[in-house]
Amino acid sequence: MNPLNIFYQPGTVVKHYLENPNLAKAVFFVLLPGILSVLGLLIYGLNIDFFLEIFNLLLAVLAWIIASILIVLIITLFARKSVRTEFYGIASAVSLTRLLGAAAVFLFLLIPIILPGEIFSSVKEFQTGAVTLSESADNISVAMDSDAFLSAVPIVSAIVLLTVIFAVLSVLVYYKIISKHVNSNILVHSIALICFLVLDLIFMKIIGF
Repeated sequence: MNPLNIFYQPGTVVKHYLENPNLAKAVFFVLLPGILSVLGLLIYGLNIDFFLEIFNLLLAVLAWIIASILIVLIITLFARKSVRTEFYGIASAVSLTRLLGAAAVFLFLLIPIILPGEIFSSVKEFQTGAVTLSESADNISVAMDSDAFLSAVPIVSAIVLLTVIFAVLSVLVYYKIISKHVNSNILVHSIALICFLVLDLIFMKIIGF
């Protein structure tokens, strides 16, 4: 099944990946947001710390593994049965949230093209040390008063809205994973989801992701 169907058939895609695990594809989805970020930095000529980027990629894999383990534990707790044998399927389904994250990264990489060139140039000059923070802020302030910036605002707002939708879809993916394994009602599923999200947030803070 085409993983891009996650944008309009999340339930069907989650079910497919639960039943047909593909760890190679899952790892690719997990690494994709970081890879796109690095490509964006290269394309826009910004400074890159390759060791830091590699570390972030490894951290992304660790975060994915932790999220998969946590959701297995939550399902075990609420379903009162072990789902360890289904770990690979759950991990594959969890990786779909990273595919949604990659879509959000791609959209944000379009923003420098949409906004007036002076804004990105000022950010780039500050990042490379060519100007001070106050000088960069002054240049950006001037660019934001232009008609070009005002005309770009609706497009940038649409991008932000889409990223919010992708975030909601990610939560829906987790909900679908839980509801497929916990035979109960929407209230129990929702409580299980909240427990998972809280624990996942705590662990992400611990590992600094």
